[in-house]
Amino acid sequence: MRFADAVVPAEWADETLVHAPFHGAGAGTAPLTWAQQVTWRASARHGSNHRFLNLRRTVPVSARAGADTERATRALGALVGRHGSLRTRVRAVDGEHRQETAATGHLPLLVLAGTGDGARDARDAADRLSGVAFDHDREWPVRVALVTVDGRVRQVVLVFSHSTVDAHAAEVVLRDLRLLLLRGRIDTPPGLQSVDVARLQHGAEGRRSERAVAYWLREFARLPAEPLPPGGPGLTPRLRRGVLVSSAVDLAARAVAARYRVSTSAVLLAGVTALAAARSGRDRCGLFPMAHNRFPARYADAVANLGQIGFGVLDVADRPAFPLLLSRVWQASLNGLRNAFYDPSALRRGFADADRDYATAFLPHYYFNDVRLPVGAAAAAPEVTRRDLRAAMARTGFSWARGLDRASWHLLTHVVDEPGGVGVTLTVDTRHVAVDTVEPFLRELEELLVEAAFAEVSWPSAAPSAAPVAVATPPVVLPAGAGEEMAYARFVGGRVGTGPLTWGQRAMWRAVEEFESPSHSVLNLRRVLAVSRRADVDVARAVRAVAALVDRHESLRTRVCSVDGELYQSAAPAGRLPVLVHPVPHAAADPDGRTAAAALADRLGTPRFDHASEWPLRAALVTVDDRVRQVVLVFSHSTVDFHATETVLRDLRLLVLRGSLPTPPGPQSLDIAERERDGERRRGDRAVAYWTRQFPGLTVGLFDQVGPGLDPRYRRGSLVSEAVRHAARLVAARHGVSNATVLLAATAAVLTADNGGDVCGVFTMANNRFQPEYDVAISKLNQIGLCRIDLADRPGFAEVLSRAGRASLDAYRHAYYDPAELERAFAERGVDYRTALAPFCYLNDIRLPHAADPEPAGPDEAALRVAAGRSTFRWLEELDRFAWRCRLQVIDAPGAVELAITVDTRYLPPERAEGFLRAVEALLVEAAFHDAPWPWSPSPAPAFRR
Repeated sequence: MRFADAVVPAEWADETLVHAPFHGAGAGTAPLTWAQQVTWRASARHGSNHRFLNLRRTVPVSARAGADTERATRALGALVGRHGSLRTRVRAVDGEHRQETAATGHLPLLVLAGTGDGARDARDAADRLSGVAFDHDREWPVRVALVTVDGRVRQVVLVFSHSTVDAHAAEVVLRDLRLLLLRGRIDTPPGLQSVDVARLQHGAEGRRSERAVAYWLREFARLPAEPLPPGGPGLTPRLRRGVLVSSAVDLAARAVAARYRVSTSAVLLAGVTALAAARSGRDRCGLFPMAHNRFPARYADAVANLGQIGFGVLDVADRPAFPLLLSRVWQASLNGLRNAFYDPSALRRGFADADRDYATAFLPHYYFNDVRLPVGAAAAAPEVTRRDLRAAMARTGFSWARGLDRASWHLLTHVVDEPGGVGVTLTVDTRHVAVDTVEPFLRELEELLVEAAFAEVSWPSAAPSAAPVAVATPPVVLPAGAGEEMAYARFVGGRVGTGPLTWGQRAMWRAVEEFESPSHSVLNLRRVLAVSRRADVDVARAVRAVAALVDRHESLRTRVCSVDGELYQSAAPAGRLPVLVHPVPHAAADPDGRTAAAALADRLGTPRFDHASEWPLRAALVTVDDRVRQVVLVFSHSTVDFHATETVLRDLRLLVLRGSLPTPPGPQSLDIAERERDGERRRGDRAVAYWTRQFPGLTVGLFDQVGPGLDPRYRRGSLVSEAVRHAARLVAARHGVSNATVLLAATAAVLTADNGGDVCGVFTMANNRFQPEYDVAISKLNQIGLCRIDLADRPGFAEVLSRAGRASLDAYRHAYYDPAELERAFAERGVDYRTALAPFCYLNDIRLPHAADPEPAGPDEAALRVAAGRSTFRWLEELDRFAWRCRLQVIDAPGAVELAITVDTRYLPPERAEGFLRAVEALLVEAAFHDAPWPWSPSPAPAFRR
C-alpha cells in the first residue's frame, strides 16, 4: 500500500511491518461531512500544516495485560472493522470529493522494539508517523505502530487524519481499543460513522443549517469592519506559536468556574477575550470557539469529524468587570455553539450575497479551541490558596512550538491537557502581531485568572498597542554621573512590527557576535551634532527633537530578539529613550562643549549594545550655560549603516532648529526586510551566482603563516597622512576615476607586488543605495562586494586604475544578496564561507561623501613628498578575535586621510603592517605626477617586503 511505500522512510526498511486484516459493515460512498469540507479546504490551502492537523494518540498497555503482537493485531483489525470511518478514504469523483468506506482490507502496522515501558519510543514513533501528510486517496486515515518490550506490546501509537475524525471521535476509538485489547470483543453497537453523518447532514439536517447561516449573517453584521493593521513583513514561517504550560491556569480556571457556575472553557475564553479586547480597544468582539456538535444524543459517540466553529458577538463597550464579562461570554458562546452546525458552502454563499469576503472576514478575531476532554464538564472547586497559585505560577513554563506557514486566522488560541496542568498555545500572524507580545499575553492571562479566583477583577488595563514588553523603558546603560541628569524622550504612535533581519543586518550580526569587549565598540557608530549658540536650544526643546526623531524613524526603536534560536527584529510603537544631560562645569574651558561631547561619545560608545532589550540608539546632550551646544548619538551598527546615520543627523538638525520636517521618512528596516523577501530575491540570486563564478582562482592573499603571532593575536594600527589625501585626489583627477577607486587600485597593487600571484581579490563595502528610495532608507544596507582584478600581465598603474574601476562596479552591482544563500552556495561547492574570505584583504572606505566643490590644484611634487615625511603611524588596539587577516579602513581625518589596518600577526607581523601602509602612500605619491610601472611602488618600504 501507499503507506508502506511513502510514509515509512528508507531507514526503516529493516524494521518489522505486519498487517491487520479487517472486515466490517457499512461499505459505501457519501459526500463529505460539513466539518470534513472545512478541514479539506484547510488541508488543500495549508498542506504544510499536516503536523498541526494530524491527531496523535498513544495507548499504554500494562505488562499484566500480556498482549503479544498477534493479539494486538487482532484487536486493531476488529477496531477498524467496527468503525467504518477508520477504513474510509476521500477520493475525487467527477471533480467532486466523496468519502468511500471499504468493507475489507489490511491495515499496516509498524512494529518497533522499545525499552522500559516504551513511552519514549512511542513518542518518537508518533512524531515519525505524524510528520508526513496523509494521502487520503490511497491511504487509510489512521496509522499505527506497536512498541514492544521483551516480546510484549507495551504501547500502541495511533495517528489519525483530522479529515475523518475529530478529537472526541479519537477518544471514542481509544476507549474501544482498550476494551478490545482486554476482552477481545465489544457487545454494544458502534456510533454513527462518517458516511452516516454525511447522509444526515445532506438530508434531514438541512433546515438546521439554514437557521445557523441566518444567525451568522445577522450577528456578524453587528461587528465593526476593523482589519488588523499591518505590522511588517513577518517571519518565515509567518505564524509563530507560543505555549504556556501552567498548573496555575488549570487551578484558577476551575476555581473561577465553580464560583460562577460556568465551564472552565468559558473562563479561559473570557480571559483571552478580555485581554484581546483591551488591547484592540473594540466595543464589540467576535467570539469564535470550536464546537464539538455532539449535543444531539445520536451524535454523542459518532466516529466522524463533527467539530465546527461557533460564533457569538460580545458587547464590551462598558468595560465590564470580569464576573459580568464571564456571564456575557457564557451567553454569547452558548448562542454560538447552538449555531455551529451548518453547511460551510451555504455560509460562504451567504457571506458572498452580503458582499463580505468570507476568506478574510474572520481574520482580525481570535479563534478559540479547547481540545481538552471532556469539554465543558462541571469543574470541581480546587482547595487552593492565593499563595498556592502564586507558587504554581513560579513553575509555569513557556516555549515555542513549530511555526506554521499558513492558516485561516491571524490569531488562534488552543487549550490542551498537560500533566498536572493545561497548555495554552497562542498562534499569531507575525505580519500583524509582534512576536514579542505572545509570551506577555499568555502570562497576563495567567495573572488575570489567578486574581479572578479570589477577587472581582476589573476590566484589564489596555497594554499600549498590544506590546507590553516593547514599550518598557530599556535599562540605562550608563547612569548619570555627578552633576548630570537623565531626561527621557517619549515617542508614541508607531506600529507594532515584526520581521526578519535585512540582508545587511544578517551579515553584520555575525560580526556583532564575534566581537568581544573591548573591540565590539568599533561596531558602535558615534556621531556628534553641534548646535550653535544663536539657536538658543534648551534641554526640553532638544529632548522633544530627539523624541520626534525616534518617532519619525522606526529603525531607531527596533530591537533584535530571538525566537527559538532564530533572530528577528521588532519595532515598538511607543516608549521612551533615555537622554543623558551633561552640563559643562567650566564654560571657559570648553565654551562650545566639544571636549565634553568627545568624551561622552567615547563613554556611550564603549559598552556593547544589548539588542534584545535596549534601543539601538544612545543619546546625550551637552549644555553650556543651560543651553544645548552638542548632541551626542551612538548607533548600533547592526541597525543602521554610515549612510543612514548621516540622514538621521540631517533630520535631527532640522528638528532641533524647526521642530518638524515636511517630508515623509524613507523606508525603515522592516520595510527593507519585506522588499528583500518579496521583490529582491532575483537580484540576490544573480549576486550569488556572480560570487560563485568570481571567487575561485583568487591567488593574491595572506595564505601562509609567517610566525607564531602575538598575544592578543590581532593588532590595529593607523597611518595619518596628509600626502595620501592630496595624492589620491591628484591621481583621481589625472586619470578620471573616483577617489575610492584610487585607494582600491593602490591596495591591490601593493598586495600583488609583495605576495605575487596573478588574480587579486579585494573585498570592499558597498552601500547598496542604488535602489529607488534606498538613498533615504534608515537601515543597515551595506554589504561586502567582491573585486576581482587580473594583474597577471603586470600592467602599469594607470591600467590597474582602469581595471580596479571596472572591478569595483561589478562588485557594487553584485553586493546585494542574502548572506544565507551565499553561504549555502559556497557550501555546495565544498567551501566554508565563514573562513574562505579571511586570507584576502578587506578594504572599507568609510569616508563621508564631500560636496563636489572644486579644491585647489594641490601641492606640487616636492611639497607632496615633504608632506609624506610628516605622516605619523601609531598602534591603536589589540584584539583577541577578528574575521579577517588584513582589513584596511580609509577614514577622514582633519586635513588628511587615516589608513587604519587591522592584521592577524601570524600572517602580517606589526612591522610589515606599517610597511604596507607606507607602501600604499609611496605608490600614490609617485603616481600623482608620474607613470608607475610594475612593481608599481618605486621605493617600497623594506619593512613590508619579504
